[in-house]
Amino acid sequence: MHKLRPLCGIILSLFIITLCATPQARTFFNMPEYKKMVVGESSDININLPENLENKLEMQVMGPSRNVFASPQDPPVTITKNLTGYQIIALKPGKIDLKLKLLGYIPIKSISIESVAPRRVVVGGHSIGVLLQSKGIMVVGFAPVSNSDGEKFYPARQKGVEIGDLIMKVDGNNVSTENDLAKVIDTQNNSKINLTVQRRGKYITIPVEAVYCPETQRYRIGLYVRDGVVGVGTLTFWFPGTKEYAALGHKIIDADTKQGINVLRGKIVSASIQTIKPGKPGKPGEKIGVFNSEGQITGNISKNSYFGIYGKTTGNIINPLNEYIMEVGYAHQVKEGKAQIFTVVNGENIEKFDIVIEKVYPDRENGKGMVIRVSDPGLLSLTGGIIQGMSGSPIIQDSKIIGAVTHVFLNDPQRGYGIFMDNMLSEMSAQRGSLKNVSTN
Repeated sequence: MHKLRPLCGIILSLFIITLCATPQARTFFNMPEYKKMVVGESSDININLPENLENKLEMQVMGPSRNVFASPQDPPVTITKNLTGYQIIALKPGKIDLKLKLLGYIPIKSISIESVAPRRVVVGGHSIGVLLQSKGIMVVGFAPVSNSDGEKFYPARQKGVEIGDLIMKVDGNNVSTENDLAKVIDTQNNSKINLTVQRRGKYITIPVEAVYCPETQRYRIGLYVRDGVVGVGTLTFWFPGTKEYAALGHKIIDADTKQGINVLRGKIVSASIQTIKPGKPGKPGEKIGVFNSEGQITGNISKNSYFGIYGKTTGNIINPLNEYIMEVGYAHQVKEGKAQIFTVVNGENIEKFDIVIEKVYPDRENGKGMVIRVSDPGLLSLTGGIIQGMSGSPIIQDSKIIGAVTHVFLNDPQRGYGIFMDNMLSEMSAQRGSLKNVSTN
């Protein structure tokens, strides 16, 4: 008897492996565990099973538990059996679980369905100037300080200050600009000062003694610092009701330290593109523009996130290229093939250019859900493909805004990545509850 047990186990294992390899079993394994749908959208679930077995399956909508005190509610989706399986139709916003059961009670598969309402936005494409001041003064390098004898010192580095540190306070007093820091150091002469720095989320106090520099006739501690960034980007979309906007599609990082910048205060303004520096393999191109504080766009920056910058504008925004609000397309609706981008390459005129979506990764949530390629001959001859300042340019497919340009491939400027609207909208919703009216002064 003991000898038969291992043999039975082997036979059972082989049977399960063989069963899992059948097309019928793969039908269940390939069913998604989560599915997003837009109200009014339908989706088919095909079940390739023998008729006698298929008749024993039942798809059930599993809603919240009900009792005699709760009024009945219609589920957000309906399920209809057809010749090939089941058809799901989204009726209203909400979440529901679908259970596929054998004989009405043996669970086979569970699918979570989220039905979302159609959303419409004003499409961007406008060039914007971004002025962002960080929380803290970032250390981006070390500069030698020479005394009267020609000796070189690195006062801050020698005491443990590191590149990427954020200087938050000096002797307990807040500092927010490079000038603030320089004035405090110079007025302290050669006495010790205590720097409070933020490093990897922790606060550290570092005592540093400034050294007099005969060349500048000031006291210095030997640091290169930066209190913010200035650059050109592209607006992605804007909500007329709330005046909220999203732009760039990726986080603004410091060019030297490669660290994200936490927002102290910031603003966006209209920008006019004056010159294009074309991109080449290994050398990214760039839009070069001037800021116009009297232009159509002015607003604050409340968040610098992994999926772009967010805030509110002070006035209304229109897109002359597309005067009406446009429906949002979600990741599950994006497909490989032709699309367009809206962006500015001359002055403030928004233009439409052809691209091709080569790959779609609907489950990615890292801002790189699409691989895109510029196919428009005019844009290729002018820019060489995707260039700096084009980040945030909205991507349009089938008359829907589906995402934005985010990155360029360094060795192939014709290609790059795009982010889904799902990610940008989720980020906007996440920060809406804590949205603060950040100063733009």
